[in-house]
Amino acid sequence: MEELQYADPPPEKETKSQDYDKLIDNIVTIVENSYVCPFDTSFSDYFCMYCRVVFTNPNKLREHTLTHNPKTFKEIVTNYSMNKKIQIDIDRIDCRLCAEVISDIDVFKSHITSHGMTIHNIEDDFLKFKLKLDNLCCLECGKTFGFFHALKKHMAEHFGTCICDVCGAHYFEERMLILHQKTHQRVDEVFNCKECGKNFKSKYTRYIHIARTHKKESAYQCRKCDEVFFSYTLRYRHMIDYHGEERLFKCDQCDRSYDSRKSLREHIRRTHLKILRHACMMCDKLFYLPSRLKEHVMTSHTGERNFRCEFCGKSYPRLRGLKVHVQSAHGTEKKHKCMLCNAAFTKNFYLKSHVKRQHGGMEGDSEPFLTPVS
Repeated sequence: MEELQYADPPPEKETKSQDYDKLIDNIVTIVENSYVCPFDTSFSDYFCMYCRVVFTNPNKLREHTLTHNPKTFKEIVTNYSMNKKIQIDIDRIDCRLCAEVISDIDVFKSHITSHGMTIHNIEDDFLKFKLKLDNLCCLECGKTFGFFHALKKHMAEHFGTCICDVCGAHYFEERMLILHQKTHQRVDEVFNCKECGKNFKSKYTRYIHIARTHKKESAYQCRKCDEVFFSYTLRYRHMIDYHGEERLFKCDQCDRSYDSRKSLREHIRRTHLKILRHACMMCDKLFYLPSRLKEHVMTSHTGERNFRCEFCGKSYPRLRGLKVHVQSAHGTEKKHKCMLCNAAFTKNFYLKSHVKRQHGGMEGDSEPFLTPVS
């Protein structure tokens, strides 16, 4: 692939307005000289950016957009608010100036410079989609959604820069963040798990609990082996740790790197900007999220040990400590299986303890229920 020639060297400290002007220049160059389809939305309806005609079918949207002159896009987009993300469908890119077939936006940016066009050296701060009638896919992580509004909300986890200091939720616009923050001022509502009785603060965390604990669901399969994971994040970390994939998001202020933009932004806010607004009343330590403060109080001031090993019963004040213990003590092949349930253990001692604890304490009669895994 031809090396991308930028119009200017990497910028140093520039104002937000200067960065935005360069972003707009890049977007205008892309739209005017390719077949990408800029669009606007209201929930799951698509609007033509040129004439505001509404569509529910993205194929009709693309077909209609081709009837407009892309040279008029610049006047439209320059009136956009700096706080509003521009959305572009890249189902078809290709070059309008020649017969080159192009399927990648970075390849197009490199190609268009060969026609004498200018591309500024700045990150693409616009939202890219490949619109479909159903099963819309996030181009960042591969997660799929049944309708556009859910996908757009999910995209804020990757690109939203308005962050809730209470729970870490991401939003594109300040007004949406303000509306969200008001929910933390309401009386706490409890969502109960009907399977085990455990309470949760949101329907989503209850859903995650049920899927992980009771349904044993795993949805994300590794592309290089047979491992299956509950979340995209767990699979991505597996790809890094076991298959050597490089982390993509590096901090420009230190040597740390992360597997998502969200994690990088939280690192910058917590470590470099020192946005620590949750203080411990007992020792004055500061924390980024209230959940970290709660964990600190439990482990440092109350002595609670709420994380218990399912294999041997040992308990730990932090989840991290439990994970290290499980990996080191129980991470080998589990050859000892319980005949009463699906539990398996690395040592016969752990299996006997499990039978006593989980199946009525059958101390003298436990041997018939213990069998090594073949």
